[in-house]
Amino acid sequence: MSGVLDNESNVRFHRATGTGAIAESVTMTDKWRIMQIRLHLSGASAAEDLIVSIDSAVSAVYDAVLVTQAMNGLTDYAYMFGDGSDGQIVDGGDAVNIDYPNSNGRTWGLEVAYRGVGG
Repeated sequence: MSGVLDNESNVRFHRATGTGAIAESVTMTDKWRIMQIRLHLSGASAAEDLIVSIDSAVSAVYDAVLVTQAMNGLTDYAYMFGDGSDGQIVDGGDAVNIDYPNSNGRTWGLEVAYRGVGG
């Protein structure tokens, strides 16, 4: 079923909240898959971009932006990698960074769903 996390027993969540800038990072030592990100803001956001990127452990030449979302006026944003059940493969040691300036100081809650590859 599209958009549903399959094999839910292996899914993990990184959760964070705050009122300042978002500068969160998720990493695992073995290969893994990022499945979904969900962000809630307490009020309409400023005209700033949410950026999700890979920081390669091998070399900066492999760093890549996965998602850029203009958050102007939004209070909620969700993004599923792939169809939400297969996700985006990430090499062990690589970090997925989620960054948002949040210059208007909204209270935020961020969830990142991910799982290891192979169980």
